[in-house]
Amino acid sequence: MKLQLRTAVMVLGLVAAIPTFAKDVLLVADPAAPLARAWTHQRFGAATEYKEIMLDGVAAIRAIGRNSASGLYRDFRYRIAEHPWIEWTWRVDRLQRTADIRVKAREDYAAVLFLIFGRPSLLNRDVPTLAYVWTSARIPEGSILDSPYHPGTTRNIVVRSGEARLGEWLTERRNVIDDFRRAFGRESPETVEVIALFTDNDQTREPVETYYGAVQALPR
Repeated sequence: MKLQLRTAVMVLGLVAAIPTFAKDVLLVADPAAPLARAWTHQRFGAATEYKEIMLDGVAAIRAIGRNSASGLYRDFRYRIAEHPWIEWTWRVDRLQRTADIRVKAREDYAAVLFLIFGRPSLLNRDVPTLAYVWTSARIPEGSILDSPYHPGTTRNIVVRSGEARLGEWLTERRNVIDDFRRAFGRESPETVEVIALFTDNDQTREPVETYYGAVQALPR
């Protein structure tokens, strides 16, 4: 997150777009799929280690920080009106206690799921982005915060904070339309274009270990 998100989105032409508009549950991210085929690994410094594994019988993408900042990006276009809910599973085993996502110098994520609502262009360099975050106990759960690197463009929604649930698989479900309205004060665009998973520890240098399960978009 130390460079513009638009840079990462621009390189996603390497991954085929998937225009999906059926009203079934959409498997937005399959953690069992080969990473090189399903994702673009975009680096903003040293690479976080991402690897497909099985943990407690759950297919997952493991993310281990190596004093690093990098994320997995994936084209997946779908209409929010048809699939307003996003559901995912995740687990954090080690978390950076001194991270503070309000401050550039300490902005490290234990875990974050990005929903990116568009593609940058010369005429529209910034696109709105929702970030569903698990971070340190410094930030209360339920907080909605501007990104210090992308103010006005990226809003962090703190879904989990602190260490109380470390080592547990948790399932989250959020209404994207409602969250966008709360975060940006306006109606959401029609489509999500890109999703991303991001774990980094280049600022705090504290150990971080996260597991991402399946991500699904759910119909009304």
